[in-house]
Amino acid sequence: MKWIGGVFTFSFILFMSSWFAQSAIANGSTDFVVKMAETKSAQSLKSSGTASTPLPSQLIIPKLHIKAFIKGMGLTNQGEMSVPDNGHDVAWFKLGARPGEEGNAVIAGHVDDQKGPAIFYHLDKLTKGDEIFVTDQQGQQLVFVVTNKASYPRDSAPIREIFGPTFQHQLNLITCTGTFDHKQKTHERRLVIYTSLRPEKTADVSH
Repeated sequence: MKWIGGVFTFSFILFMSSWFAQSAIANGSTDFVVKMAETKSAQSLKSSGTASTPLPSQLIIPKLHIKAFIKGMGLTNQGEMSVPDNGHDVAWFKLGARPGEEGNAVIAGHVDDQKGPAIFYHLDKLTKGDEIFVTDQQGQQLVFVVTNKASYPRDSAPIREIFGPTFQHQLNLITCTGTFDHKQKTHERRLVIYTSLRPEKTADVSH
């Protein structure tokens, strides 16, 4: 669907905030929002004051001819996952794991914008075994392999599975899909591409 209205809305308020809010209430603190998005590794890095995993800088998906700049983003005041204000960059959820760390790292991008198809317009064409590359700020490239893909109604996606802690090194890509809901000004479904790190295939791409 094309961009409609004054602002293209890649809304996670139904996708995320209800689960976050319930968890925060149950634990007596809104800090739980952040904690649930972090893994044991991410928490230990924070406590030690060091970060062994460099920040991600570029997402490359050869099959889809994608090369996108990665912006670290958190949550909006409305509890939505922030995303870039353009159709060609992608957002890494900086409150969670970094790509390559233990945990669920999450990268989101628009499926379309006011100009037409955006960076993740063809994301649904990825299949099991396809490779995704993330280059960090030190020039190292991590290779992730698609393990699964799923489409969920925007208000009933498995938030813990996508954003929550895990001992695996995973990267999940998210975009909108399905019919555009003109009343809600967003698509009816969310597409998630699940991937896992392939540690034996890292490379130095600084040259």
